[in-house]
Amino acid sequence: MIPKRTLVAATCLAVLSFSVRAEPPAEPPASPSQSVAIDGTTERVLLDACAFLRSAQRFSVRVDISYDEVLKSGPTVQYSRSGSIVLERPNRLRVDSWSDRGQRVFYYDGKTATVYRPQQRIYAVFEAPATVDATLDIAEARGLVMPLDDLLQTQPCASLAEHLNRGTYAGRHWFEGHWYHHLLLETDAVDVQMWVAEGDVPEIRKVVITYRDAPGRPQYTAVLHDWNFAPKLDAATFTFSPPPGVRKVEFRDAPGPQGGGK
Repeated sequence: MIPKRTLVAATCLAVLSFSVRAEPPAEPPASPSQSVAIDGTTERVLLDACAFLRSAQRFSVRVDISYDEVLKSGPTVQYSRSGSIVLERPNRLRVDSWSDRGQRVFYYDGKTATVYRPQQRIYAVFEAPATVDATLDIAEARGLVMPLDDLLQTQPCASLAEHLNRGTYAGRHWFEGHWYHHLLLETDAVDVQMWVAEGDVPEIRKVVITYRDAPGRPQYTAVLHDWNFAPKLDAATFTFSPPPGVRKVEFRDAPGPQGGGK
């Protein structure tokens, strides 16, 4: 099973230690971050991508995910998940996702969070804090799998910064019709490849995470499409209105994802 909050946490581990140049922390960074072996190009690309994402007040993006589960009997099973995310900081979020379990829509309007299952024609509601960050914490505690939840944090590149050991620039590589910066990042537990767009809009377009110490070395791959940093949004985007015949149920904590659905 893939650990929670891995995607951008694993891909942008270095940036916390780099960003102290602009925003000095109250305490010096931990010693592991000070000994990171990272080349200048990789540092610059990571910093630009994460600073740009951190500055975005709103965005929408589509994502296609594949992830492995290594069975106890030996074979590896690959699963797929797709979704779309709409965020408006600091307190509005919508996540539509499709997987083997069907469609699920998550709405957060700054006061309440709603989970809607269209195929089952049911929904559940719980009171939510006043920020996306705090709401994501509660959602995770309740067992809700949020694709790319680290992208949604106020500081999307701060997680696990101390675990980066090495960063290498692999070059400019071709992907889906364009050239991208290709980064190789090594942490305590995973190897990460990340493709970042060139130019003034350094979008994160693809991430591959290899769990090198796990049996079978499972992988997690995410491809991000159609980034929009100026989407047209209104209150209805984030507010759930029950269709006729839909039944409200008590929220029940969900089991954790199998095979790394995170």
